[in-house]
Formats: sequence, structure tokens, C-alpha cells
Amino acid sequence: MSTDRVDKAWQRKGLKDYSTEAIVGTLGHYGVTVSEADFRQLAEKQYPAGIAEGWMPKWKGTGQFAAFPYAAAGELWKRWQSGRLAPYELSESLAQLMGALGQILQGIQQAPVASSFERMNEVRKRVPVNDKGEPDTGFMQEALRVFDERAARAFDDLAEMLAKAGHREHAQAFADLEEFILPDRRGISKPIIRASLGERDAALEELQKAATDSARTPISRVLAVDGLLHLKANDKVATVGRPILEEAERVQDWHLALDIVARLEHANKQLGDRTALAALEKDRARIEKAHDEAHPTHRRHQHQH
Repeated sequence: MSTDRVDKAWQRKGLKDYSTEAIVGTLGHYGVTVSEADFRQLAEKQYPAGIAEGWMPKWKGTGQFAAFPYAAAGELWKRWQSGRLAPYELSESLAQLMGALGQILQGIQQAPVASSFERMNEVRKRVPVNDKGEPDTGFMQEALRVFDERAARAFDDLAEMLAKAGHREHAQAFADLEEFILPDRRGISKPIIRASLGERDAALEELQKAATDSARTPISRVLAVDGLLHLKANDKVATVGRPILEEAERVQDWHLALDIVARLEHANKQLGDRTALAALEKDRARIEKAHDEAHPTHRRHQHQH
């Protein structure tokens, strides 16, 4: 085991100027023995934060060294996985881009939007993807976990805010990025931007198509219905919702069924359709009963809009 150590200044300085021996030596000193071969093996199935979490049960560092494994895993990834993108690199470039776009919404014309998009697009090319071209789930979960609820809301609203403020190209580019980062939103984020740019009819048609596409994941179809609700197309929700509900019942996807019932209830309340609401009340009771029978130990969460 190396006798080299990282000193307490690492939190201020970062780890880039410390030797690999010092980083590994500090890990070993506080209970985690790791070699380059060990790390490479872990990196086949995990990313830096996941690797660090695996070390934590053995970790004895406290105070300024309490969170050291996370920083160490990130730095060792750079050195021992050279060329492989780390999730935190996407986190950093996304945060930078959102900051720049936030500035331009505040009227700061010299906001570094172009350079931030350029950096983000370079990072995007290196994101590990599956055979459908969708980002690796574990990678993206680790990249996005650093964003709190407020940042997540900003991410959700940003493209539409840009469109409404007249930043057409930025809005379209960010919606494209949003659909890449969260594949369940493919074909959903962009139509909402189209609607904001005055192409409402085409946008509603795209969202209806997405909602009724049985090849999509259930959450993606619910998001498409939510897009219609967001655009206050309650009549379209009522039209597409009923076939989705019937299909969900047929395949016994009770969670999808309950999610759609909640959205149909919302739409029909807005439309003032009491007959439809009365029928939905019976639907909800029937589906909740079926759900509870299928999942007797599963406490049903509230499916609401």
C-alpha cells in the first residue's frame, strides 16, 4: 500500500494535482484498498458515484475526508478510464448550458449560449447509448441525480420559456437535448415548443400520435397526454384517453389505467362533461379494485394530475 497521502487541502484544491499513488494511498489509509485492475473491473458495470457508494460501508474517513471516495472515484475514472465520459461531465455541461440560457432569458445578450451548446453537443456525442440510440440508464441516472427539484423544474420549463421569449433556435435545440436526455419525452418536448411557436394544430396532432402509440412505454404515453393537458386541449385528451384506458385494462396495466383515469377526470371537469365524469367514477372504482387484487401488498399511490 502506498504511503503517499492526500492532505486536507484537497477540498479546496481538488484532486487533479495529487498523484494517483496519493489518492489510492488515502483510500487505503481509511479502509478502501483498490488497484487499477480492481477499478477497471468495477467500471465495467458502474460509474464513479456508484463505485464510491460501494466503498462507503468500509470507509472510515470523517470530517474533511468523509466524502473523499466520491471525489477519488471521479478522479481515478479520469485517469484509468481515459476517453470514457463520466456522468459528472454531462452534469457540469448541462448546468453550464442552463445557466447561460437563464441569463439570456434575463436579457443578458453576452451570455455564453453558443459556447455552452457547443460544449454540451461534444459531451452528448460521447454519452454511452443502447442499440436504440438512447442513453445508458445508469449513466443518465448518475448524471441527473445532482440536480435538485428546483433545477429539475427549470429543466422542464426552459425550452418553452425560450420559445415564448422569442429565442426560437435555442428553444428547439434545448428541446432536442431534452428528448435525448430523457427518451420517454421523445416526440413530446418538441411538439410543445411547436405550439409555443404558433404551430398548435401540428403540435396537437404529434402529441395525439405519441399518446396512442402502443409501442411507447406507458410513462411516455402518459407524458404525451400531459402535453395535451398542458396545451389545454381537453377535448383531445378525452378523445385519446378512452382507447388508452381500454387498452391498459386489457393488458392489465393497472398503473397506466389509473394514470389515464386521473387525466380523463381532469379533462372532463374542464369540459364540464358530467356524463363522462360519472362513467369515470365507475372506471376508477373497478380499476382500483383490480389493482389492489393484483398487488395486495402494494400500497396504491395517488394517481392524480
